[in-house]
Amino acid sequence: PTITTQPVLCPALPGDPTITTQPVPSVTLRLLHINVFHNASSTDAQGMALLGDLEIHSLDCSTCEIRFLQPWAQQGLTPKQWQDLELLIHRSLFSFNRTVNTIAQQQGKGYPIVIQGSLGCELHPNGTSRRFYDVGVNGEDFISFDADAGKWVARRGDKLARYARDLLNQDKAAAMTLQFLLRTSVNQLESFVQHGNESLERQERPVAVVFARAPPPAGTPAPVLLVCRVTGFYPRPVRVAWLQDGEEVGPGGRLNSSGILPNADLTYQLRSSLAVEPGAGHSYACRVQHSSLGGRSLLIPWGRCTSPGRRGVVVSGGFPCTS
Repeated sequence: PTITTQPVLCPALPGDPTITTQPVPSVTLRLLHINVFHNASSTDAQGMALLGDLEIHSLDCSTCEIRFLQPWAQQGLTPKQWQDLELLIHRSLFSFNRTVNTIAQQQGKGYPIVIQGSLGCELHPNGTSRRFYDVGVNGEDFISFDADAGKWVARRGDKLARYARDLLNQDKAAAMTLQFLLRTSVNQLESFVQHGNESLERQERPVAVVFARAPPPAGTPAPVLLVCRVTGFYPRPVRVAWLQDGEEVGPGGRLNSSGILPNADLTYQLRSSLAVEPGAGHSYACRVQHSSLGGRSLLIPWGRCTSPGRRGVVVSGGFPCTS
């Protein structure tokens, strides 16, 4: 592929949509677990904790040891309290596995079974919070825990979900333990936000390039696919648009996007492509808007043939440039 000229930072123009540095309206502490039941005696499990989109803990479910992935992730609890939490997780995991196997055997559910759980709380700017524990089976919603009522609720109407709900609601001690965990998660979330504020509010500027994907032979009427690759940005919200002759290209079949994807370094990436006709004499540029750019836009033109008065560059890359 052919890479374009260097991108430039441009001030936002009147009417341009912008992405500002407004604070996130709410923040979520989410504990995710996945349990794979190969049979009644063989189970694998993994767990992690996310503050927003930042991984802060992982759980070795063979030992129930909590691993701290951020330097501030141990704040808020004493070492003894972390040890007590590990013990509580160990006991809960044992009870959880026993319950799943009981349901599978009594309801004739075959193995393997994959259980996915999301437990935690969401804290809103006005001080209110929402606590949740949602459980899915084999990729589908199954049951959830009503933290206020202290009861399980079926997420679907089949016999299996109703049976699981009724069986779990018989264990009052487990429900009280779960309510305790969800109540304390709000205080823990506030502590993590306080100690991890710098990590949560960090700004990483995007790096962007434009290139042509597999240009057709000269004289071929097939369209050229221009690709704008944007990577290395944080936080997640970003806006990427294509400009033709300085005007934004609207939605349609010419546009395609990968969606926002994670990078291994805790940043994000996105690819946006635009199908263009070679030799049509239009100028094209990719515009990137992100909170780290301070209200400005990153403009990446395509090609080598400049056109006076246009925001962008006329498509070249081996195709004739027309005035």
